[in-house]
Amino acid sequence: MISKMRYRQIGFVLLNLTFAQRQDAQDHPQFVWQGQVDGIAILHLSGKQLAVQIQDGAPVERQKFHFSDPLPKTQQDVRVEVLEGRGYVHVVDRPSIENQYTLAVEIEDRQPGSSFYSIALYWDTSSNVFEGGAEKTDQVRWTGRVDEAAIISCHQQSCVSSAEQGAPVADEHFKFSRPLPDRDSDVRLEDPEGRGQIRLIEQPRRRNNYTARVSIRDAQAGAGEYSFTLVWNRGGSKESKDSAPIPEPTGRGFLWSGRVDGRVRVTLQGGASLSEVLEGVPIGGEHAEMLRPLPARSDLTPTIQKLQGRGRVSIVESPSEKNNYRLVFEIDDPGPGADDYEIQVDW
Repeated sequence: MISKMRYRQIGFVLLNLTFAQRQDAQDHPQFVWQGQVDGIAILHLSGKQLAVQIQDGAPVERQKFHFSDPLPKTQQDVRVEVLEGRGYVHVVDRPSIENQYTLAVEIEDRQPGSSFYSIALYWDTSSNVFEGGAEKTDQVRWTGRVDEAAIISCHQQSCVSSAEQGAPVADEHFKFSRPLPDRDSDVRLEDPEGRGQIRLIEQPRRRNNYTARVSIRDAQAGAGEYSFTLVWNRGGSKESKDSAPIPEPTGRGFLWSGRVDGRVRVTLQGGASLSEVLEGVPIGGEHAEMLRPLPARSDLTPTIQKLQGRGRVSIVESPSEKNNYRLVFEIDDPGPGADDYEIQVDW
């Protein structure tokens, strides 16, 4: 008797042969996928790249997939055909400019245990000529190890990471072909690799100091290897290069909370923060949240607000070229004992 695994391997070969025989037909699938699903899995497709997000349940097993045609960077409807599977398969996000032309297909398997799924996707390939122009592009390639959740912020010639949950990003590397321009640009996410979810969440705009941001969420235990490429058109800016840059409006940039007994110094640089105890006992229940990277500019006018706490809070260093664009503030608690502090820094 042929084992169930062997049967599925044969089935995948036969499925590919069937699709290959239909290549000359008008209605052949552009993408086929197979895998063992236990829970809820979301397939994210962009170009000829696939990323699988596990929303609930166990990781997908024995996954196989094949692109006959890349997903075009155009807004369109996509048809799903379920060849095998007991659950519900449907499109939850169609390709559009808002999601960087990414398709999301959800597989819901609510019954106990896992089940084998085989699906085919159909889209219009006539729009694949969209990328045929001669306009030159530039890019930045990023790699690193992420544990739970992180935001990667890329600006000019630098990328900085901020861990939303879990440990700080490790083994972080990036390489720019050219700096990200100081103007409104549309970047696209290409070649995402990793076991979790990688999504472009913010485009470079004046309001965010022309910074592109990518969210990485890793639901599995331990840190995982991730990489992605951001690509943008090289086209020149319509604004006058001689005009002075318009300062970014002041807004919330950093939130800090913790229990202080003595004197504490907090240093911000790029998308990272570091706290140190100058006098007293270690900080209790510390939580730091970088809402947006600190720009490498000397024309900022940062402000600090004490939302909670009995002591004095003040900025002791503002960003400048001399201090490598660091912002430093101190908390001085008079005692006796410790007190809870909540602090907001704006720039």
